[in-house]
Amino acid sequence: MDKIIIQIFEYYNYFGLLNIFLLFILLLAYSKNKRSLWYGLFILSIALDLFNYKGLYWLFNYSSNFTLPYLPWKVFSSLALFKLIVITYEIKNIVIKKVTRFLTTCFLVAFSYFIFKSYWILLGDLSTRDLYFYTDYLFPYIEYWVIKIVSVSVQIYVLAFGVLLVKKQSLNFTKDIYFLYVTLLVVTILSVLELLNNLHIEPNIIISYPEEFYLTIVTTLGLIISYRKLIGLDSQKHITKQNTVRIYKTDEDILLDVKEKLLKAMIELELYKNQKLQLKDLGKAVKTSESIVSEVLIGHLNTNFYDFINGYRVKEIIRLMGLEKYKGYKLMVLATESGFNSKTTFNTAFKKITGNTPSQYRRIHFQQKKTFV
Repeated sequence: MDKIIIQIFEYYNYFGLLNIFLLFILLLAYSKNKRSLWYGLFILSIALDLFNYKGLYWLFNYSSNFTLPYLPWKVFSSLALFKLIVITYEIKNIVIKKVTRFLTTCFLVAFSYFIFKSYWILLGDLSTRDLYFYTDYLFPYIEYWVIKIVSVSVQIYVLAFGVLLVKKQSLNFTKDIYFLYVTLLVVTILSVLELLNNLHIEPNIIISYPEEFYLTIVTTLGLIISYRKLIGLDSQKHITKQNTVRIYKTDEDILLDVKEKLLKAMIELELYKNQKLQLKDLGKAVKTSESIVSEVLIGHLNTNFYDFINGYRVKEIIRLMGLEKYKGYKLMVLATESGFNSKTTFNTAFKKITGNTPSQYRRIHFQQKKTFV
């Protein structure tokens, strides 16, 4: 009975691996921006990691001339998630560049190491191949621990840094990032449990030794994040009814319509005053998806979510500065009244838009005016 269950899982994992590859191709065809591309690359890294266990491992055992049983795709998954977070929230600073370079370097070094090792063994004495891969021997035993620890460390680093990065901006994860984050979190937890287990027993004979429990969970997660993205993309096709006849709008018509509704909603509903405002809230206000709103902001308003919202908030602060009622109020009170919930964000946004700090602006445009009058 146990053998039958294991065999079912094996077939499921092979089926899932093939499906994830096919879904990645479809996502690639749908990709119209960098966010979709990095989402797709994350899915590809999941598929390639599964292929380590279901493809490269099998080839290693099938042919004595095969010397590449593993590639570090878990590290690339971490890089893909980090890039998606950075691109989605358009975070640009020196720290982000350094972290991106660090993650890219980790992946390239690990990838190059395995390729070099494969060719070095292939061009050498193939009869000694097992000395470089099976953990019964010292070199692969050390390599096993180094690769596993580095891989898990990078994953934990990205998970922790990603949360800090988003929370620092007083934001929440989008659905795309949330699903990928959970996927990487589960993969990391499973990897940590494997490491802890190997402290008590000997590690697997080879890095890509297939653990069916791990593969089944990762396969399921890969299918979920792939299908939900495709379904989400498909749901963006908007259909309107006029005189009981269905009229299919072009993409440009939809975007222009959303732009008009968005600008109207910002004024009439004063959405910017909501300190916890998110992209999805704008989508709800104009009855469309987050991705459509984001496309309107970038493609038609030449801005991003944060600059767009902060622009309205800064205008509101300037308006309040000119009212007699608010003459003696502290600037942070005006900022809170206008939707800001962080002094740092308020000061940074105000100076970016006006070229002056809030106190400088009030002194130049309001206090001096009062003096001359």
